[in-house]
Amino acid sequence: MRKLVIAFTFILASTFIVNAQSDTLKSRDGDWGFALNLTGLINNISIGNVTDANNNNAILAKHHLTNDKVLRIGLGIKSVGNSWLLEDSISLASGNRALKTIDSTESRFDFSLSVGYEKHLGNTRRLDPYIGGELMIGRIGGTKIDASTDITDVTGTEKIQDITQIDGGFNFGLNFIAGFNYFFAERISIGAEINLGYLYTSTGGDYSHTRNITPVNGPEVNDFTSSKNKSSSKGFAVNSTGGLMLSFFF
Repeated sequence: MRKLVIAFTFILASTFIVNAQSDTLKSRDGDWGFALNLTGLINNISIGNVTDANNNNAILAKHHLTNDKVLRIGLGIKSVGNSWLLEDSISLASGNRALKTIDSTESRFDFSLSVGYEKHLGNTRRLDPYIGGELMIGRIGGTKIDASTDITDVTGTEKIQDITQIDGGFNFGLNFIAGFNYFFAERISIGAEINLGYLYTSTGGDYSHTRNITPVNGPEVNDFTSSKNKSSSKGFAVNSTGGLMLSFFF
């Protein structure tokens, strides 16, 4: 009888331990996940990307190195490629009517990368508080604007080419992070985080404008102007994710 009680107790304890280990909704060792902004809980719920230090959309991925140690990687990219075409009828100083066509483009490319570490605390089934740190570096792309203007009348076409180039900049920051997740389903959570960090940003530099005019008659006219306009900022700040975060792991 005693042996039977001991065996039954052992089986019951083993079952309890297994259930205790598996009875969690949290992400765990080896899992990958992504975090998104969750807004509009009162009116219209919407899900969007987190933002980087340049206020551009970013992807925030997380990987469990162990159950309570998480690597986080953020990647922000913004590529601008705008174009415009404008046609209008104008009057020239000669008294002729002409068609003015402006074809212009604008290009810019921003990039940011962040790497961080989270230490998760507590052993509850759903609530998952954590602290950590994060290092961020970013590039603010230079801007190039290329505009071609054609002015066509009965005498021919005058061509004007304008090229404007503006230097971008860079930034880097170091953040202390504190946050929590609440897992309402298997490996799916809502949460929020705040960070106290230092951010340095440098923008601007050289500015240049080149104009080339090819008239209907006469020699070409070339003009080039340049200047410098640079600024920087630095300091500590407390920031939040701007609302709830939705995280899912697999």
